[in-house]
Amino acid sequence: MFKGDRIKLSESQSIGKRPLRSRSGVTIQDIARELNISHTTVSRALADSPKISAQTKLRVRKLVEELGYVPSASARVMRGGQSSLIGLVIPDLQNDFYASVAKTVADSLAARSMQLLLCVTDDDSDRELRELRTLLEARPSGIIIVPSATPRPETISLLKHVETVQLIRTSELLSAHSVVIDDREGVFLATKHLVSYGHRSIAYVGGDPVLSTGRNRLSGFENAMRESSLEPAAIALGPPRPEFARHAVTSMMAAKRKPTALVFGSAELTLGALQALHALRLQWPQDVSLVGYHDPAWFELTSHGITTVRLPVHDIAATAASVLLSRATGSAGRAPDSEQPVNIEFTPTLALRGSTAPYRKAESDN
Repeated sequence: MFKGDRIKLSESQSIGKRPLRSRSGVTIQDIARELNISHTTVSRALADSPKISAQTKLRVRKLVEELGYVPSASARVMRGGQSSLIGLVIPDLQNDFYASVAKTVADSLAARSMQLLLCVTDDDSDRELRELRTLLEARPSGIIIVPSATPRPETISLLKHVETVQLIRTSELLSAHSVVIDDREGVFLATKHLVSYGHRSIAYVGGDPVLSTGRNRLSGFENAMRESSLEPAAIALGPPRPEFARHAVTSMMAAKRKPTALVFGSAELTLGALQALHALRLQWPQDVSLVGYHDPAWFELTSHGITTVRLPVHDIAATAASVLLSRATGSAGRAPDSEQPVNIEFTPTLALRGSTAPYRKAESDN
């Protein structure tokens, strides 16, 4: 080597310094080698074992923080530990109802030092299966699922091997526990309220009856109308999206027999209906009375508020998390489907606001 030449060593090439892996690949063995202790000691220190001195725990935690080491949840489960992960599978995150459910479940898990893994299916059975497969790779302790209308056979098979709670909807193909709402009673109350106000021409806009929620809410409407010896002015069933309700309500209000009152099967459908009425320059309750479903915050801010079927969202979501955790933490040596499923049903209430009013005969009716 010529005199005066300099050699620049990288940090990992420094003499006497053992290179470590990148931050994303740091292992317990790397931590152990750097501190010159066994990997068992590192594991026990991270688990706050009383067998490890406070000084050693401090050294381990300091290096772990510096290097960005992240423990492997799946490795912990393979060693016989309890997974701290719970999966939540929902159809839509933009929907206010499911966003509230996700927040409540996440908070309930955090209180138990557990974490939420969230999957969104868009009510597509193929996507539902893909999301579930990926979710199960993390080896969660259990899954809360809002099932699609027709889950794939593979989905049903996978869920048989993990503690599962059905939320809001149920599939007859699953024998899992369930936490749901009495949807029939909710829409029944809404319809009977309008009947008590003198309305006789009442229409319903709801979700697809292929879903359990769609069937049950439609049943509640039909039962109330039948009990009142009335024929529906119109019934429109489809995807729970605002655009569907916009089209349905626009058509209803152009019909010869216009409804004087409308009942909706979701908050998203209520939103689409309001957009349609606004475009038609119709007011509520002056031109038509409205009863929504669910109670997002904006319902109270719209033209003296929207009368609605109020759902105990927090209680429903928290109960689903509680049921799952109680089953998952006590499931050692027990098959997920080895006992009779737990089925819990919440009863909704009717919140009266300014979107409904007693029927007044229009001049065109004379």
